[in-house]
Amino acid sequence: MQQHQDFFEDYLGKKSIFFKALPQSGSSRINYIGKSDNENFVITYNENNRENEAFFYFTELFQSLNLNTPKIFKINSERNLYVQEFLGNKTLSEIISEEGLTNRVKNLVKKSLEKLFELQTKTIGKVDFRNSFEYESYDDLPITHDLYYFKNFFVDILEIEYHKSSLLKEFKAISEKIQKLVPKTLMIRDFQSRNILVNDENDVFFIDYQSAMEGPATYDVISFLYQAKANFPNDFKEEMLDYYLSFWKDETDKNNLKESFNWMKLMRFLQVLGAYGFRGLIQRKSHFLASIEQGIENISKLNQNWQEIAVEFPELYFLILRLTTPEIKQKIEDLIIK
Repeated sequence: MQQHQDFFEDYLGKKSIFFKALPQSGSSRINYIGKSDNENFVITYNENNRENEAFFYFTELFQSLNLNTPKIFKINSERNLYVQEFLGNKTLSEIISEEGLTNRVKNLVKKSLEKLFELQTKTIGKVDFRNSFEYESYDDLPITHDLYYFKNFFVDILEIEYHKSSLLKEFKAISEKIQKLVPKTLMIRDFQSRNILVNDENDVFFIDYQSAMEGPATYDVISFLYQAKANFPNDFKEEMLDYYLSFWKDETDKNNLKESFNWMKLMRFLQVLGAYGFRGLIQRKSHFLASIEQGIENISKLNQNWQEIAVEFPELYFLILRLTTPEIKQKIEDLIIK
């Protein structure tokens, strides 16, 4: 920690008046808040240089387009430690937890969707996705990874029965369908309220976008509106989906976006259950454990209301039904209090 503070003070050219590590969440990155007189900074240490280089690339691109993302002021020679702009004291997630669905929160959600659309459209044709961290596009590799993430770290951990070859064939068919969805834009991948900072003027800023890739435009919209922790009411989610659609003027685009909504819900809901299994049931991180019940409710509602799953993917359909049985509920409770 002292070396990190020394680096920050070297950037300042003087001693800092405050330097403290922030709690870590699902990442191995270490973030600090540093203060100099009346100005705050974020100092980040990350040993994964490939991830850092992706973050540096996207940050430079976003800044050149005047998007709502942090500036980077200094990077060390090893490129694993950097000073970035402090954009706000609170995340949108914290504000939602404190206030619920107030008018302020509704307006912040709208602003976030507006800024997401701006980022998506301003970056079209300007991104070299070879600079991406793990995947250049949401193609068969990450889609299959997400589906297996759900299977391996949630379904198999809970020892839920399913017919293996049938489920894997359905996964392949889902991947083929997802890859055909349009329009495609830059996809932040983890577009969540905990990765949106809010300043005193209620401006919103995006952070944690180093996993960005090319993908369906609606992935981030669904990721944001249907995040388990926010638990927005259904009517508000539907209203915000319509609000996002209103930004798109081409009717073909609008129809394609509408068609992709349920497919993106399917992918995102399964992927986050995999994350809750790995980060929660295995790594015992409280935020992920607390979200399991809502995560199951999300995928169960989709399973019930969208007939495509039952018709096209019967093995997955019955697997999702089993998530709500008393036996599986008890297994989850036992693992949570373990």
